[in-house]
Formats: sequence, C-alpha cells, structure tokens
Amino acid sequence: MSQEKLKILEMIQQKTITPQEGAELLKALEKGDQVNIPLKKKEAFKMFKIRIKSSDGDKVNITIPLEFAKVALRSQKGIPNLDKKINNMNVDIDFEHVLDLIEQGTDGKIVDIESGDGDKVEIYIE
Repeated sequence: MSQEKLKILEMIQQKTITPQEGAELLKALEKGDQVNIPLKKKEAFKMFKIRIKSSDGDKVNITIPLEFAKVALRSQKGIPNLDKKINNMNVDIDFEHVLDLIEQGTDGKIVDIESGDGDKVEIYIE
C-alpha cells in the first residue's frame, strides 16, 4: 500500500478528515490524479477540565492539556490527588469510560454528577 493511501487512512482514523473526504482522495489516487493530501493543523490544543465542588466547601479546578490527560488516565497513577478527592465524595466515575469518550473525539461536558449530599463533579473537554 502506498504512503499516500496509508496517510489518508490514518487521517480518517484520527478524524482529521471525514470518511467522505478520504474516499474522494483514495478514488483520485486510484485514477492516477495528482492528489494534495490536506495537512490540516491539529485542532487547537484541547483542554481536559475537571470542576469539583464538595458539600463541605472544597473546590477543585483542574485544567490540563487533553493529550496529558490521556496519558494520565491510561497510567495506573491517574491525575494526582483527583482519585483521592473523588473517593472522599459520594460519586463514582468510570475513568475507563471517560478515556473511551476522549478517544472517540467527544467534546463538551462528558460528566455532570451531583450527589444527594450536594457534591458536584463536572468533566469536560474544550
């Protein structure tokens, strides 16, 4: 498989181009047409944000680059002090699912929890 085809398939997988754009580029390649593979800039750095307000007045605001959050969530260490803070509250968050949503390219609010005790956790990507 040619380098151009691999690059196009990779761009589709990374959602840099749509499947329809990829199909058009692949079709043009097969015809032997000159193809300019779009070099879209990676989206502006997205941020992974967590906002916690506990019923006893504690507030936690974490904003880190999305790529760092992916690495942290994949590791066993997670995001420093976050697991400890959440475990002290009456909320349960499946960070494996959060990571899956990130990998799928989800934007906006992905977690919005308010416990009966008044604890609130929001996680979103901007």
